[in-house]
Amino acid sequence: MERVKNAALVFCLFIVLLDIFSSYFRATAVGSFFGALAGTPVLVHVFNRIAPGRLRSASENAIAQLVAHGESMPRPTEQVVVLRMEGPNGRT
Repeated sequence: MERVKNAALVFCLFIVLLDIFSSYFRATAVGSFFGALAGTPVLVHVFNRIAPGRLRSASENAIAQLVAHGESMPRPTEQVVVLRMEGPNGRT
């Protein structure tokens, strides 16, 4: 899911750059397209270098430590969930 989100954000960045090049710099259609095509990876790279990476949560760190030491992950306890449908009068 995160890959889809990242791809959508890159696509939106491309559209924004396309609009900026065609509007503010008054480039031709081909010039705007290639400018946005070249500028998108550059801006993504600059953002990834400047912005800190995603921090891991405590549970992700614990799992990473278990995997590093060759231990198996603890099995979660089983939980039973009961779903009950009620009619419009509140009865089942």
